[in-house]
Amino acid sequence: MNVKDFIRQFNARYPDVDRCARNNSREITELEGRLGVPLPQSFRMFLSELSNGMFLLDSEPVGGCSSESPCGEICMTKVILPDLPEQVAVAGLTEKVEASRLVSFTMFDAAALSNDHWVFIYEEGIPNDEYRLGFISQRSKSIVTTLPSFEEWLTILWQHDDEEGAGVPVFHALYPNVEERDRLLEQDGGT
Repeated sequence: MNVKDFIRQFNARYPDVDRCARNNSREITELEGRLGVPLPQSFRMFLSELSNGMFLLDSEPVGGCSSESPCGEICMTKVILPDLPEQVAVAGLTEKVEASRLVSFTMFDAAALSNDHWVFIYEEGIPNDEYRLGFISQRSKSIVTTLPSFEEWLTILWQHDDEEGAGVPVFHALYPNVEERDRLLEQDGGT
């Protein structure tokens, strides 16, 4: 689902939800300057056309461009997980990514009351900066699963919204079994 479709459907289903202030391009550019990396075009659109961060579908705490955002400011992952190693393992792959390439766009896992959360995996040369996403475990300090893009993440989130305000976090939608989630969060991403 592209961001424009998500915003249109979200606004139709939830016309009264507080979206907080939206960001203008200057504010987004300033955030990118503080981060040192560009944000995905789809996420820039989310920030400028829907919200400066929000507790999206009551299940995902999406950050905004400033500390005034209800869920906090988008940041480098080491801000949330300061003991993150310099090289972070990625689930199912021999790949490791530099911690300096990880940008947190959700601030925590509200359902699990933990610092597990979604990150953009910054890579140069990606069209429109549409990076892969990773879900990082605070326990194992590794990325335990990945998605191809922010729009794929939005699609999964939207597909698991019950229209009564009981959304399901994306990681929980991908892994509905508690034991499986716990196993993934405990293991080293490279295994």
